[in-house]
Amino acid sequence: KRANQWRRWLEDIIPRMIVPYLSYIQETSSLRHANVPGELHQYKGVCEAGCKTRSLKVACVLFDALEEITIIACPCFPAPLQLLHRGLFSCAPMAPSLTVDLRVLEFVRLLFVHQSPNQTAWCDAVETFLDGMGYKLTSKNSLQRRFSNAFHWY
Repeated sequence: KRANQWRRWLEDIIPRMIVPYLSYIQETSSLRHANVPGELHQYKGVCEAGCKTRSLKVACVLFDALEEITIIACPCFPAPLQLLHRGLFSCAPMAPSLTVDLRVLEFVRLLFVHQSPNQTAWCDAVETFLDGMGYKLTSKNSLQRRFSNAFHWY
């Protein structure tokens, strides 16, 4: 399973995300003028090929909230690509259960440049912070594992 996920990221998803990611970075002036996370930015892509679609509920980790959105994914417009157009980065290449605001990932990347990377401590702090604000992850998977996956591919 892990090898298939790695191959999917490397051979299919990441190559398809490069141009949209660079466009998003340019359109938002390096994330300075990013839209409200979770909302589409300059893109209204919808599958018109008649593919088999799949409805996915995805938890979104934002700077100040934890929200859940629903997307409709298909082979020609996969979930990670849809989420990227919303300023979010997926934790999995096929059916993500968690996505992270690009600004949060960039903040963590810069933080880990200046201090020893400790994703477990960072995720524990975020989970405690969000819990204190009344947000709670409802999935069985931990934030740490899914966040680490999103951060790795980001």
